[in-house]
Amino acid sequence: MAVTLEFVVWLLLIVFCGVGIYRLWAQMVPPAWVNWFLLPATVVSEMAYIFGCLITGGEIRRARLIQTSASPGGAEPATEAAAKLRFVGPLVASLLAMVACGAGIVLAHRLLGEPVMDQFRSAQSLVPAPQSPGALASWAGFWQRLEEQVRLLRRMCETFARVNWLNWRATLFVYLAAALSVRLAPVGRDLRATLSAAGLVALALVAVGAVSARLETMLQPVLPLLTYVWGSLLGLLAVTLLVRGAVGFVRICRGEAKRPARRA
Repeated sequence: MAVTLEFVVWLLLIVFCGVGIYRLWAQMVPPAWVNWFLLPATVVSEMAYIFGCLITGGEIRRARLIQTSASPGGAEPATEAAAKLRFVGPLVASLLAMVACGAGIVLAHRLLGEPVMDQFRSAQSLVPAPQSPGALASWAGFWQRLEEQVRLLRRMCETFARVNWLNWRATLFVYLAAALSVRLAPVGRDLRATLSAAGLVALALVAVGAVSARLETMLQPVLPLLTYVWGSLLGLLAVTLLVRGAVGFVRICRGEAKRPARRA
């Protein structure tokens, strides 16, 4: 059961972190630029979301992968489920988007990920290992887990420093894994449906893991890849926050920061 809980925790963290990174990028540059940069993942996520709307009886209106003109909805297409499935439609569509992006990460790992994962596996001591629920719930276990995230971030930096970036397979895998993980949750959609879909996946895994020990055996080989994906998102989040802070600091020094409005 420990492996299943570990898988669920990393999966939920990846979903939340991916949404946060996308929104930070969309605040720094136009959302259309972000979607063009993440084009393969944008196509996979949006097509899966549209398909989920269709199979639940939804009506597709003005669906576009990337909008070039400014609109209140940003760069996201207007894809909505029918009113009769107002909650079930977005829930199923969000779930299919997550499954499609997750399958894309696994496929990229099998076809392209060996050069990068070999470097990542070279320091197993720095990769967090599954722990019992009691250890994770304790105060000491909480701080131990935070320390492991710092070591994981360091491991990701060392991995990328040793990767042969001239090898197109390694470069393409790093890009696809990062893009698909950022778009794992259908950004720009109803956040309640996204959270419900992530919670549904988590509950399903916990329920199946409680009644069948085979799930532990099936998830064990996927944990290194899941840990790598979380580590890459953690690195992207750290770099994004550093860049955002540096840009804000420069604007403050140049006097470009917005001053709060004076009260009458």
